[in-house]
Amino acid sequence: MGDAWQDSEFLRHVFDETRIVRRPLSGIIAGYHVLPYILVGAEREHPSRAVEVRGRIRVSPRLVVTPGRDGPTYGELFGEREVMDQRLVARVFSFHYASRLSLESEELKIQRQERDTDGHLERVLEELARREVINTGVILSPDVRFYPVSIDRFIREILDQEFRE
Repeated sequence: MGDAWQDSEFLRHVFDETRIVRRPLSGIIAGYHVLPYILVGAEREHPSRAVEVRGRIRVSPRLVVTPGRDGPTYGELFGEREVMDQRLVARVFSFHYASRLSLESEELKIQRQERDTDGHLERVLEELARREVINTGVILSPDVRFYPVSIDRFIREILDQEFRE
């Protein structure tokens, strides 16, 4: 698996084939907060069984690059947000990563499932609907061994949505 992390074409494939099944209905808010996710994919050794990764992405407040060291922000300098170039706004995301497929902690939980990927994905979506959870994203990964790549895809879609507004 170590060599696959060096294979940029394979990682691009994982990124491109990752499917965001459900976006959080509540967007990223102005301050620091947590964005929960559930990632589902087939177990490599047993493709008829699913692996579920539940975790939380910690999201920083927006960071604004200032024109000078101690000066005002671009937004303050120009008096409105629309004038500020969006390339000058950023966020910091952090999430836990585990190289093994058996892990459980407060921040990250990886579990093997007895049902197939499609069946487990359906169960996850039903669970979220039944509990009326609106802040959790659901991700379908083509290779759960590389779930950080799929989470990166999820984060990029959330950012595209946020900065487009």
